[in-house]
Amino acid sequence: MHYNELCTYIFSLSRDKQQAEDIVQNVMLKIWKNKKKLNINTSVKSYLYKACYYELIDFYKKNKKELNYIEQVQKDALDIFIDEEEDFVKNQLERVKSEIEKLPPKCKEIFILNKIQGFKYREVAEQLDISIKTVEAQMSKAMSRIKKALEASR
Repeated sequence: MHYNELCTYIFSLSRDKQQAEDIVQNVMLKIWKNKKKLNINTSVKSYLYKACYYELIDFYKKNKKELNYIEQVQKDALDIFIDEEEDFVKNQLERVKSEIEKLPPKCKEIFILNKIQGFKYREVAEQLDISIKTVEAQMSKAMSRIKKALEASR
C-alpha cells in the first residue's frame, strides 16, 4: 500500500531509483520476518518512513566503510607504484651517469658543457675553440651511446 510512496521518498534522498527500491524492499522483508516481535506505537506509515530512512542511513554507512577500504587499497597500490617508479628513475640516472663517465674525454667535456652546464652549441664551440659541427657530432655520439645503454638495460 505504501511501497510507491516510500520508493519516491527514498529516491528523493538517494537519487538512485534501484537503490531506493532495494531499500524499501529490504525494510518490507525485515518487517515481514519480524512481524511477530514487532510492536508499532505510531502510525504504520510513519513507522515505514522512519524504517526506510534508517535503512538508507545504514546503507550509506556500510558503503562508506567499503569505499574507505577501496580508497586505502588504491592508495597503497599507488604508493607501491610510486616507490617502484622512484627506484626505476634512480637506476636510470645511475646508468646515465655511468655512461657519461665512459664517454671519450672530449665528447664527455662537450656533453657536460651542453647538457649539465647549459651552454648552447655555439657557446661550447667558442669556449673549446672548435666548430659547431664538431659539437653537434660529439653530442650526437654521446646521446646515441647513452640512449643505447638505457635501451639495453630494459
